[in-house]
Amino acid sequence: MLRNENQNSESQHCNVTEDDYIKFETNLKLLKRLSEVENSTFSVLDLKTGNYLLKSSRFTSMLGYSDHEDPEIDDLELFHRLIHPDDLPFVLDTEYEAFYFYKNLPVTEKKDYKLMYDFRVKSIKGIYMRIMHQFVILEQDRSGKSWLALLVTDILSEKASNDKPQRRLMNIKTGKLYFFHEGENKNSGKLLTRRETEVMGLIAQGLDSQNISDRLFISVNTVNNHRQNILSKTRSANTAQALLYAKKIGIV
Repeated sequence: MLRNENQNSESQHCNVTEDDYIKFETNLKLLKRLSEVENSTFSVLDLKTGNYLLKSSRFTSMLGYSDHEDPEIDDLELFHRLIHPDDLPFVLDTEYEAFYFYKNLPVTEKKDYKLMYDFRVKSIKGIYMRIMHQFVILEQDRSGKSWLALLVTDILSEKASNDKPQRRLMNIKTGKLYFFHEGENKNSGKLLTRRETEVMGLIAQGLDSQNISDRLFISVNTVNNHRQNILSKTRSANTAQALLYAKKIGIV
């Protein structure tokens, strides 16, 4: 979730000291190392200052930019210009709604939720790619207010379709999905059913529909129906994309 004025107004009241930053330094080093070996980008946002303690340069390379080509690529205003104009209102609304959702959660539940939202961003070649942000609260201050947040960014598709962006707010402990607006509740519950999750797991193991059919004692036609449901629910064009999406959000 990107920095905005609302975050800045609340963040100045975080009850943390320099010692808290020093204690977190070990975790920060681990995240830096992880960002070097993973294909994902990792950023740690300090909600107290509105600045990033960690901001991976990998994100710019994802889109094909370099510091020489565009030294201001990390600037928030420029990033918004790279977002597909049809998707930008959705992104801004998602970040606005998420800010107040997290703000109003009980102290004991702030770390229990993960926000996932994907949208289209233009690469240096002028091609729109579909990326996904995942946002979680990492640390809270002494009063339980959100202090540090982790933002993980992945490319879902090198060439985005015209599908509308989507967002999901998941309770990490239960897997249950939540939505910001009433009209989104039609997809509430869990993203995949228990059987679809089983099928997704077997696909991840490299099994084809016939082998999955044999393993689960169901017909091939039923397996294929599950596969189609998985593609629809993950908004994926093919099984590879669905598997990538499922892995990124922790289903498999």
